[in-house]
Amino acid sequence: MLKKYASMDNEILYNTEGIALSNIQKQNNYEIAYRKASEALSKADVIQIVNKSGTSLINKNGIPHILVPFINNEILISYPNVSVSYSNKDADVPLWLKILALHYLLHSKGTYKTGEQITFKQLEGGLGYFPAFQKRTIIPLIEAFGADLNNFITAGEMIGGIRVQLGDYALLFKAFPRIDLLFVLWKGDEEFPSDGNVIFDSSIADCLTTEDIAVCSNMIAVMMIKEWRSK
Repeated sequence: MLKKYASMDNEILYNTEGIALSNIQKQNNYEIAYRKASEALSKADVIQIVNKSGTSLINKNGIPHILVPFINNEILISYPNVSVSYSNKDADVPLWLKILALHYLLHSKGTYKTGEQITFKQLEGGLGYFPAFQKRTIIPLIEAFGADLNNFITAGEMIGGIRVQLGDYALLFKAFPRIDLLFVLWKGDEEFPSDGNVIFDSSIADCLTTEDIAVCSNMIAVMMIKEWRSK
């Protein structure tokens, strides 16, 4: 089993002993994961998949496609011969997002949001993964935006986040139709340093595995920081 986390510049895979894999190993493992997910989707009941995931089925050039919203983008996944592309822009979908979208379709159980908020630690296996999750998602956000949290809001809105009232500064990302991620930062003072967290609806466990939730959270943080640095 592989543990997956994102660094600020790229994504890093770890094996079960916590040893970082090489770029070649990482690419190979991602290609294997993509191939397996593609094969699984090609054999699945597409109507059930669409109903459970809250996505939609459209016809493009005579070929069925699943339309999967991801934040402010739309992903098209052809069926049954799987290929993944954007419907709203001329760019390649990164491999991590292809896998994440396929895993979302395959893992979604049709569970509606419960309104019960949880943190990463409360996910299955989340307590053990949390130090890496904090290091690769929360701390980079604090380091990038802790000095001026208004920049956190600006960067988040640039990639499709919605400002909400929680903590000192918070952004809601509608990652997939049944998945919301709430990024919250608290401003530091003389007594306490800046802090942050990512909050989920408890139903997220019926949409993605803990590893995939980590990747989704990590990469949204990466997108925010990269977008801000490229201003």
